[in-house]
Amino acid sequence: MASNKLEDLNDMLFNQLVRLDKDDISDDELKKEINRSHAMTGVAHTIIDNARVVLSAAKFMDNRIDPNSNLPHMIGVEAPHDAKKKQ
Repeated sequence: MASNKLEDLNDMLFNQLVRLDKDDISDDELKKEINRSHAMTGVAHTIIDNARVVLSAAKFMDNRIDPNSNLPHMIGVEAPHDAKKKQ
């Protein structure tokens, strides 16, 4: 089962490279792996772009002028004062 960590995504992409690099792969299998690679690359780009947005939000929260300001919940970055309220 896939995990939600970028390091796991990195491992999956390198594993795909290993499958593409096999010498004993048939032409049909190679075509399937190439198609799989294209699909994985598309999804990986989306995941990385999403992570970039979350990282930008975290940087914003770190540099904001009003420490009580909040980002939209969908960003997934909480202000430190919000995290303390949940405890």
